[in-house]
Amino acid sequence: MQTFNYTRHQNDEILIGFITGRFPYLPKSDWITAINTGALRVNGELVTPDYVLMNRDVISYDRPRSSEPEIDRTYNIIYIDDAILVVDKNGNIPIAESGKYYRNTLINVLKEEEGFEQLFAVHRLDKETSGTIVIARKKEIATILGKQFARQETKKEYHAILRGDMVRPEIIVDKAIKKNIPIPGRVRIRQIVSPTGKSSKSLFIRERASHGLTLARVKLYTGRTHQIRCHAEYIGYPILGDKLYGNSDRNFIQLLKEEIQPEFPPWGIIQRQLLHASYLTFKHPVTGQEMRFTTDYRSAFSQYKSILGDLIT
Repeated sequence: MQTFNYTRHQNDEILIGFITGRFPYLPKSDWITAINTGALRVNGELVTPDYVLMNRDVISYDRPRSSEPEIDRTYNIIYIDDAILVVDKNGNIPIAESGKYYRNTLINVLKEEEGFEQLFAVHRLDKETSGTIVIARKKEIATILGKQFARQETKKEYHAILRGDMVRPEIIVDKAIKKNIPIPGRVRIRQIVSPTGKSSKSLFIRERASHGLTLARVKLYTGRTHQIRCHAEYIGYPILGDKLYGNSDRNFIQLLKEEIQPEFPPWGIIQRQLLHASYLTFKHPVTGQEMRFTTDYRSAFSQYKSILGDLIT
């Protein structure tokens, strides 16, 4: 069950007005149904849609799994001990609860399939980014690892399929990024290059190119939200399949609402962004030993082998 602690923003704010504004992934009619059937409650009690919210009210929602978008439940555990597990995730599953996803997450799938009582996300990969991720089995372990990532003591490398022929062997991008300007018509989750943003640094290394596409290895020196995707767009080589970067806000919203297909001419329909976390190093939170893990981008991108050709062979 999802829970949310309400903090009053205005006097006489009613439940249905707040919930539709805060969680727009369902239409108002569906939220009314959830309230009237008791799937959504306040402080554990049945209420009406026009209930006036009080500061510190606890809103709970027992979301049915069928209401969430479908995911790919496959995964590969490549390392496990009493403290951590390292997983090669696919490109159609979020790691933890967010937006439309609550039960359909990698954390919950691992609990259901492997019998883990508790798991804690340490760092994030986007839902459509495949590859290597470390997950803590205890809260205190997650705290230790989280500090390593925050202090940038870990090393991360990715492989990406970029749109366009990247002629230069290497491109270093040392441009600060921040969240989009909050004005109507702009997608707020988009990150933009801005001198007032947080310092960000990425290195794009050309490995090979064909069919108007480039296979690039990407080294991260900082770990900002959407950093690779934002920097790839900035240098003029957005990631193939990226619905947000290298696309207009209008098209992104249409894709989000499933009004159009994710088509990327001349390559056709690409269901996910072709970005893979291929290399990760960190210090083991208990032993201090350096841990190194590599996963194969070729198998992760194999669904599009007919398009990518010798880029992934």
